[in-house]
Amino acid sequence: MYRIMFLFKRKPHLTHAQFRAHFERSHSAMAQKYCGHLFSQYQRHYLETVMDGGDSRKENSGFGPRPSNWDLLSVWTLPSEENYNEVIRLMLTPELDPLFEQDEDRFIDRSATVMIPCTVADTGTTLNPKGTVFDTASGLPSWDNWAEFLPK
Repeated sequence: MYRIMFLFKRKPHLTHAQFRAHFERSHSAMAQKYCGHLFSQYQRHYLETVMDGGDSRKENSGFGPRPSNWDLLSVWTLPSEENYNEVIRLMLTPELDPLFEQDEDRFIDRSATVMIPCTVADTGTTLNPKGTVFDTASGLPSWDNWAEFLPK
């Protein structure tokens, strides 16, 4: 599995609601029409507020809501890096490149875009304790031998 995440920011003349409406009606629709067959999943997470600024476990640390620097976290999940390369190849063809570029020019502040390629480690929601801190006789966590699990 291969995952790419993007953080997108709207152009200053748009509201967050306008950015979201345009992304869903235009940009996302184009991605789904032309590249959707290559995705396992295509998620859009719209952000207006984030929580940061201190230690979330300590009262009065400064941790709290702040306006987000971005409007969208877009997550592409693909079966392989080859699928990702094919998405990029398609988006850059002479037929599609102008469509995507002109659309982005309408509403995305490209200077603020962040792309995050990820290695996915998905073990599901049920713990297999083997090789974890819970791999103990009591079933309680132990960090006594934590260094032996670090890559050498």
